[in-house]
Amino acid sequence: MAQSNSIKTILYETIHRNKKSVEQIADEIGISANYLYRAGLPLDESGVKFPVDYLVTLMKTTKNYRIIEHIAFLCGFLLVREPRVGSKGTDKTELVSDYQEITIEAVRCLKKFLDKPTQSNYDEVIQALQTVMTKSAEAKKYCNKQYQGQLELEL
Repeated sequence: MAQSNSIKTILYETIHRNKKSVEQIADEIGISANYLYRAGLPLDESGVKFPVDYLVTLMKTTKNYRIIEHIAFLCGFLLVREPRVGSKGTDKTELVSDYQEITIEAVRCLKKFLDKPTQSNYDEVIQALQTVMTKSAEAKKYCNKQYQGQLELEL
């Protein structure tokens, strides 16, 4: 995820660049469409502040969580959505293979960026590292489920 956008820009994209209309989103949030339109505009262009109270509903309605990712980044945190993992449906070999493949790709991107630190290479390495963190969260959750299952068997 490129971190150069402002919160207002990401808010605008969340409101206007998805499958639902602004009117439908506003209805689901419980605010007027006019207010939602204005919430995406810069404050110096008739824009209004968007209350945090509506933010979670907006993200869930649009299924776009870039705002919270950006806020976490600005505050120095890493944010990874917790994956859903079924202990029976996941093949252990496939999990390890996917994790290895994704990690190797991230190392390639990191080397490429360190050799030539361009904006394109930066965006690529950031996305690859984010993918590794997401896959790490999935592997961690899978391990927790396996271990808890093992503990239940030992009782």
